[in-house]
Amino acid sequence: MIRINITTDNTRKTKSFLDVEELDSYLINDCGFMWDSFGVANKIWHLNVGSKLDCDGFRFSIQSKQRSGNILMNGK
Repeated sequence: MIRINITTDNTRKTKSFLDVEELDSYLINDCGFMWDSFGVANKIWHLNVGSKLDCDGFRFSIQSKQRSGNILMNGK
């Protein structure tokens, strides 16, 4: 799971994604990416924490990365 800060028009929101396919769907459906959305999603997914990518008026920066197993709680 990664948390990504998405900035456009001086507005920032933070979204969480479980995998690159979920991020790709977000780029297509919510950001309006039409060309090579999976390529952009893959570039974003492999950014280091604190790094950024500017693309089509959006700035994507990685807030945190954690393994999916870390979000599961034992319940004890």
